[in-house]
Amino acid sequence: MKRWWFWGALMLIAVAWAINIAIYETEQLEEPIVLKHYIELPMEQTHFFKIYYLTNKNNPAILQSLEVNGLSIPNISSSNDMWLYGNENSIYNTPNIVQEFTHHLLLEGHFDHSMLSPEGVEDKPFTWNNVILSFGDSTIKEYNIGEIHFNSSRVKEEHKLSSMSSGGTSNGLHSTIYVAEEQLKMDEVIVPIYITQDVQVKVHYEGEKARVPDAVYQAGNMPDWDDVSQPLAKDIDWPISLEPQGTVGLYVQIDPTLTTAIDARIDWEGKTVDGQKVIAPVSLQHIPQLTTESLHQMIKKAGETQ
Repeated sequence: MKRWWFWGALMLIAVAWAINIAIYETEQLEEPIVLKHYIELPMEQTHFFKIYYLTNKNNPAILQSLEVNGLSIPNISSSNDMWLYGNENSIYNTPNIVQEFTHHLLLEGHFDHSMLSPEGVEDKPFTWNNVILSFGDSTIKEYNIGEIHFNSSRVKEEHKLSSMSSGGTSNGLHSTIYVAEEQLKMDEVIVPIYITQDVQVKVHYEGEKARVPDAVYQAGNMPDWDDVSQPLAKDIDWPISLEPQGTVGLYVQIDPTLTTAIDARIDWEGKTVDGQKVIAPVSLQHIPQLTTESLHQMIKKAGETQ
């Protein structure tokens, strides 16, 4: 009897081991999966733009370069060399891991868009949907990456609607309160079409005589989106008028389950009383945090298209 239990236990261990190997093999990616992105930045922006991608945790494929319009620029992530030279501890040392899963890593690559404009050549706007990405596992492929816009540098202008304070939560809610430095009329806040279904805006506007920010902003006690009692931007009677030192607040909610990466500075436009154009930047930032379900959906979809 004891011998039967012994061999039975060994059999169960072997079956479990075989199942684990089968699951591991089915989970392995044939090539990296690149997330969708919405990037809209001015050419004079100093920080890098980032590309997010999924790769196998064992023997990861590391993003090496991005090519667009025949011009290739390198991934300049600080730890990229560690991966290239096979540092066994690089998985734990690299700051470029966004998320770590049982069999996969969500990584980010950093790119300097100034490399797209040779020195001495006037900055020109760029718009991309497809780019060629090269990885360390010899994958070289054209990916539909979403939408990337780099706008021409603008002449520095005096801000007539300035950011007074801001705050945010881990659930994708960000608030900014603006103060007018002179009499202004501001037009509707327009969210880019590519992400309009994933980004909502509410407006805190108390009329031309408003002077004091909402206590929510002052206390830094951010509510949940559903608890924000202000109307949606689409329901405001635009344009709105602001007197000198008048205030207006924006609540921007990005869907926290969104798998598209967002890094955008959109323009909120208006005019002074003498017709001078006013632009206030509105920042939209979202780094995807994948759930186990969304991870498996991405892997399944990639398997169907590969």
